[in-house]
Amino acid sequence: MVKTLTGRPVGRPREFDEEQVLSAAMEAFWRKGYEATSLADLTECTRMNKASLYRVFGDKHQLFMAALNNYSDIEFRETTAVISESATPLTNLRAVVQKVSEDAGSDKGCLVINSMVELAPHDPEVKQLLQGFATHRLQALQGMITQAQAAGEIRPGLEPYRLAVALMIAFAGSATMIKGFMPGAQIEENLKDLIDSWT
Repeated sequence: MVKTLTGRPVGRPREFDEEQVLSAAMEAFWRKGYEATSLADLTECTRMNKASLYRVFGDKHQLFMAALNNYSDIEFRETTAVISESATPLTNLRAVVQKVSEDAGSDKGCLVINSMVELAPHDPEVKQLLQGFATHRLQALQGMITQAQAAGEIRPGLEPYRLAVALMIAFAGSATMIKGFMPGAQIEENLKDLIDSWT
């Protein structure tokens, strides 16, 4: 049986593109935040009425969780797309750092970081989802660092996990500081300096 993005089975094709609807909701939450995004905003951007939205996605919170998960999947795919099989591990790691730096310059910021600040402290479901995202990214970075270390591009005495954590913290700080506190070029330069200190 065919299933929707939310896992609900369907017996016949829907009259809308569920992926487009989810993308529109993601943009609304990303632009205004969870609390400030009203049901009217969501029905307007998705072009669906309240009953249809709730029937397909559940309530506002469930729709937000689906949108946040969708954002994370897209962001991870786009970030790792810069990795090249012909490049060295360290070159690929630098490419990822540059991509993250560029993305941090968005006027809307990072939806994951925005949600971490707005909701994670008091919303256990969002906190758990974000922890899963962080673990996934941490493992990916640790693997890249381990490869660079095996290739002799990063000093052997350094612990890959700790370096990956330091980089994750730097990414989160960058996504916050770029919102009016520090220019993107300076943030990118500091992230490059962090990588350079490992070589």
